[in-house]
Amino acid sequence: MQKSSFSNFLIIILLFTACKGKNTKPLQIVDQPEERQTFFPVTDFLLGQLRELDTIPITPLKIIIADDKKDSVWVSKKEMRKFAAPFLDPVIDSVNMNNLFSEKSFMDQTINAITLTYDPRDRIPDSIKLSHFDVYIDPQQNKVERIYLVKEEIQNEETITTQLTWEVGKWCSIRTISQEPKMLPKVREEIMKWNFDD
Repeated sequence: MQKSSFSNFLIIILLFTACKGKNTKPLQIVDQPEERQTFFPVTDFLLGQLRELDTIPITPLKIIIADDKKDSVWVSKKEMRKFAAPFLDPVIDSVNMNNLFSEKSFMDQTINAITLTYDPRDRIPDSIKLSHFDVYIDPQQNKVERIYLVKEEIQNEETITTQLTWEVGKWCSIRTISQEPKMLPKVREEIMKWNFDD
């Protein structure tokens, strides 16, 4: 009896010391970093479009539609860049928008385009007036066809919604919808066109 108890005791001691070796480290729980979304670089893409426009020997045409009236005027490329300024602010890329917007993508059969759609994760800071944006991609050619941005702000109780559409290689437009409380909205649209094939 004594021998078996002693041998059992010896086995337990050996197991205990083997488990407490010098090389053992305490179990550490490591937090996995949250995977960052990669946003389509909208601003860089539009800057590329403007650089491309600088190389084309065409004078852009500005069309203004307001109060059921339509007017047009030829403008310089310098004026075109000034017109495009609202498309470039705020800067839309992964660094600036990852914490503010979430991305969803789907195939839109009605317009035959892959749509990347971006909506706020939570309340957006007042300095960023952007409330939504979409990127439309041609699935056959794998090329961006259109970019659509929506900005919203309130000035003196008047809600101003600005819809910015960039039709790649053709035209861009800024539609402004302003509405005072209990009043009908006023709509003004300005279109800058540089492709006259359509």
